[in-house]
Order: sequence, then structure tokens, then C-alpha cells
Amino acid sequence: MEIKTVTCNIKEYRENTNDRFRIHVNDKSTFDILKVNIVRIKTGEIQTFKFNSEDLPDKDSIHFSTNIDKGKFIVEWKGL
Repeated sequence: MEIKTVTCNIKEYRENTNDRFRIHVNDKSTFDILKVNIVRIKTGEIQTFKFNSEDLPDKDSIHFSTNIDKGKFIVEWKGL
């Protein structure tokens, strides 16, 4: 089972914006699992998400945005 791991470091000035962060998945035939580690630089918090390659959309990328709600780091996926 082939795992593709991607790490995204979210800087403090971008963590509570409406910015979209892109994960390229156009090589889905080369992996079975996509593992995405999202690191909040300010605190060192890491959130990990795993996706089966067969469940990913037929697009070249997926997106997520982040925000802070009452001090909690929230990740919202788009394009899934």
C-alpha cells in the first residue's frame, strides 16, 4: 500500500483568513492513501487527515481553508 504524505505549514498571519490551501492529487494512480498533515505554526498543533485515492475527486487538487473559532484551529475541506 503506497502512502503519499503532504505537510502544510500554516503561518499565523494566514490561519484565520479565508485563504484556500491546495493539495495536488493529479497523480492518484501512484498512491493508495493520501495523508495530509496540517501544522499550525503558532502552536505546533498538527491535524492529520487520510483519504483513499479512489475516493478523491477527478480533479488535479483538493482544497482546504482554516480559521480560529474560540481559540480552536478549524480545518474545512473543499472539493471532496
